[in-house]
Amino acid sequence: MSRIQVLVTTMHQTDIRKYGEMNLQTDAVIANQTDFNSIIESYIDGNNVIMVSSTTRGLSRNRNIALAHSNQKAEYLLFSDDDLIFNDGYEKLIIDEFEAHPEAEAIKFNIHDISSTRKISMKRIQRFEKATRRNMSSSGVCGLVIKRNVIVEKNLKFNENFGTGTINFCGEDTIFLMDMLNKRISFFRSPVDIAGIDQTESSWFEGYNEKYFITNGRMLKTVFPYLSCLIAIRSAYKFSRRKKCNMKFWGILKLYYKGILRKENC
Repeated sequence: MSRIQVLVTTMHQTDIRKYGEMNLQTDAVIANQTDFNSIIESYIDGNNVIMVSSTTRGLSRNRNIALAHSNQKAEYLLFSDDDLIFNDGYEKLIIDEFEAHPEAEAIKFNIHDISSTRKISMKRIQRFEKATRRNMSSSGVCGLVIKRNVIVEKNLKFNENFGTGTINFCGEDTIFLMDMLNKRISFFRSPVDIAGIDQTESSWFEGYNEKYFITNGRMLKTVFPYLSCLIAIRSAYKFSRRKKCNMKFWGILKLYYKGILRKENC
């Protein structure tokens, strides 16, 4: 049994070939949303691989399914989507970083871009540093490694009202990461690169449109219930200055507030 178990979210798989396609080299749980329910268990190069197929829908629900099927003996859990291709020897790179920083309960690792056209928007981590609300505000959970016992003790799970497959089609990663910070988990960022990602096609991003800003308003309300209106002002100004955004500041802010003031989150 490897010390790391990778939690992969995917859809419409009929077998466990994703394990090889992603160059996985440790234990893994593949949470597969499809049209049938089943659990397949196999061993590849001595590593335990479980594929949990379900008829459920929603990225957050799928991540929670992967968490629920993680091995109780796993020391570290690594979050991943199915478009990552892992570097050879990623397990040693991760273990070495945790052993070099024994105070860390969770570390977000670098992921490099392998897209031929569309480039990922996340900035590379330049140095080992404490994770904060500011430097994690636009980060995803792919490449996040956390001690499994911490997830259990802190009762961490994904908000199933957010994420691809729900009306609130994004924001689930930000909510999860902010929850980690709220629960005072010893959380860091590392410049060590563990995988590549191809985001030529996005499963959810349709541009900076009305739906995007309303959803982000709902996300802000969830993460910052008392400060969301103030944070929305700063965020609206930031987006209004982006070249790829064709909306003005006041139009963006109005949509943010529409999301913030909406009573329900689903």
